Amino acid sequence: MLNEIPSRFGEKKIYVLQYLKIAALLLLVPSGFLLYSKLNRPAPQALQQYFTARGERKVLILPDSTTVTLNSSSVLTISDDFGVKNRVVKLSGEGFFHVKHDASKPFIVATGHIQTQVLGTQFNVHAYNNESEYKIAVVIGMVSVGENQATNKLVPLGKVLTRNLMLVYNPKAHQHYVKTADADKLCAWQTGQLYFDEATIPEIALTLSRMYNIDVQLADKPGHDCKYTIGFNSQPLDKVLRVLNQLTGITYQHTNSKIIIHSKNCR
Repeated sequence: MLNEIPSRFGEKKIYVLQYLKIAALLLLVPSGFLLYSKLNRPAPQALQQYFTARGERKVLILPDSTTVTLNSSSVLTISDDFGVKNRVVKLSGEGFFHVKHDASKPFIVATGHIQTQVLGTQFNVHAYNNESEYKIAVVIGMVSVGENQATNKLVPLGKVLTRNLMLVYNPKAHQHYVKTADADKLCAWQTGQLYFDEATIPEIALTLSRMYNIDVQLADKPGHDCKYTIGFNSQPLDKVLRVLNQLTGITYQHTNSKIIIHSKNCR
């Protein structure tokens, strides 16, 4: 009986070792799968961003020879592999695009929930996050605009836009309409000119702040739904404000490097 005891103890040790080996193998299988998944997962694309400050404009030439002019307070984002499989850029702010033609790779500008797609053309995208409307206007060629819905489906917004047609999109209400507009005047900001197309007082204040690099604030809400169409040919800010005073009825004052606009009596 005593001789049998070591033998049984040895058998138990063998059984325990076998169990440990099986358990270790079961642990290694998912670990190996996770390691394989990580090694074979595509690396995230590196992004390049181009910024403009208030009062600044910048001209960019993308790898496909497309030219982009960024307006003040704007950000353009592209990936390192831009032009390899596709040509997609993201814009926050305003940019004028002169797109190099490439039928195999449509050029896409993503702004919030909407996408503007072209093959080769010239167009302007106005899409500031602090404004209530996005505006896409065509100078030359044709563009199509679509909205990304919750199902990740791109739904076309209206018909294809051609010269002097502008799509106006409300990102909060997800509503849009198309109107005629003078696209050349809308793009005149590239040379320092100002052009407002049915702009509200708050929109005018934001534009002046960006263009002249100064804080422009509203002291009150406009008493009416006042909208104005007017242009300025590279005028100093004081002259622009004087003209707006005569046209709209607003008053203004300089206070601590700020301009405060009173617009309650706009007409």
